[in-house]
Amino acid sequence: MARQFLFLVYQPSYGFASWRIGYMVIPQHLLTAVKKVQDTILICPPVVSQYAALGALQAKDNYLKDNINAIAQVREIVINELHNLAGLCTITPANGAFYFFLKVHTKMNDLELVKKLIQEYKIAVIPGTTFGIEQGCYLRVAYGALPADTAKSGIERLVKGLQTVVSS
Repeated sequence: MARQFLFLVYQPSYGFASWRIGYMVIPQHLLTAVKKVQDTILICPPVVSQYAALGALQAKDNYLKDNINAIAQVREIVINELHNLAGLCTITPANGAFYFFLKVHTKMNDLELVKKLIQEYKIAVIPGTTFGIEQGCYLRVAYGALPADTAKSGIERLVKGLQTVVSS
């Protein structure tokens, strides 16, 4: 295991969006270096995150299987709706993530577009500039912890909003 690393984060698998809990297994000789990096971040995750992770681990495969199936269903709903934006947006593949990046084919500023979507369509997305994308109009569309009906309603409003705003 001289050059092998194992990282497990609970966010994707267990649906712990933003809870930031996981662990890593590393070779002994790297422990000192990792401690230097780790020292600049949280020493431990919040207690509620620790209990949630413990509960998920105790629930074992049933929780994991149900959760992954629910996320997969929501992902399909989102993908199917996003296909209605062909020609208006390019959808960046999101291999296993809870979100998609859309490149919106418009000269509109991403912050301006986000503001319109919130005010006129009651849907919130994150502008690409938040992630350092300065060229073009990009939006991050997250769906991770949403129930299917909420995701469907939200993605339909997003599609309608983009079709209307970008086409005008």
